[in-house]
Amino acid sequence: MNTTRQTLLHRVRDPSDREAWEQFFELYSPLLEGYARAHGLGKDDAEEVRDQCLEVLAKKLPGFEYERARGSFSSWLHRIAHGKVIDLVRARKVRARESVELSTLTDETHSLDRHWEAQWRAEHLRYALGKVQSDEEPERFRVFEMLLVDELDVAEVCARTGLKATQVYKIKAAVLAKVRAVLERLGTGAEA
Repeated sequence: MNTTRQTLLHRVRDPSDREAWEQFFELYSPLLEGYARAHGLGKDDAEEVRDQCLEVLAKKLPGFEYERARGSFSSWLHRIAHGKVIDLVRARKVRARESVELSTLTDETHSLDRHWEAQWRAEHLRYALGKVQSDEEPERFRVFEMLLVDELDVAEVCARTGLKATQVYKIKAAVLAKVRAVLERLGTGAEA
């Protein structure tokens, strides 16, 4: 299923499951803040939007049942975040030069704006890389970073680490498989 990890959504239905809520917060709070900031809100206002969204989720998730016909969790969360940004702009009467025009925020022709989708994917990747990094040997993860973040070629990584090319390729494949596994558990498909 190409949706947010169903087990996490099921677990956060229980308000007493602190671990699930911490994981949920770690994954989605940067997304919510980033979305608000992308719409011109300052840090404090973006945190307020995040907190308002999380408050809505805390109230709604205990009764949440995933229904594919009603759309993905991503689109539902986007609608909540979008509405909270609009509410804050209206309530604060944020000046146009400090924020986007209210008319562009309320334009319903953008059902799932591009920034949300890009931010959704970026936050899931950030989260997955963090999880893998915390479980991986630092030297192995650094090899992975040199290849994919620093964009060094295999020969340069070998020169810097003293590893053979086959070892570098094996490390890359193993770490990448772990990242993909975390992303798969999170459900990062097109509908996620």
